[in-house]
Amino acid sequence: MYDPLEGSHTAPKFAAPDPGEAARWYEKHLGFRTAVFDDGNYAIVRRGKLALHLWKCADRAIAENTACYTEIACVEHLDLLHAEWLEASTYNDFVPGRIEAEPKDQPGHGMREFHLWDPAGNLIGFGASIEKKG
Repeated sequence: MYDPLEGSHTAPKFAAPDPGEAARWYEKHLGFRTAVFDDGNYAIVRRGKLALHLWKCADRAIAENTACYTEIACVEHLDLLHAEWLEASTYNDFVPGRIEAEPKDQPGHGMREFHLWDPAGNLIGFGASIEKKG
């Protein structure tokens, strides 16, 4: 039987006080492609198969209680992505975004992971199976 979700992907919706400004941050620091709509009140950012929708919301508590998790193909790719973004975090205008200093192995569930927060406070976790090598 066909599963309508085969071939689909999830695109989380993140709150941001200024979606257009948030999209530019994702583009400049994280290498996402951006599209901004509705006079900057809505934006979509994409990199690879990850898409994030950014909607206008002034309540920071909503963003700070929102998260998504993206699985990366292998630990080598995870480590490369982390190194790229850790370097980007050294630019003054990266803040108030932040990134964990290094990926950590989580043997309990078999993943190596790191987390990144965008300037609005949204959390994105990235992980790869410790078993999967490039």
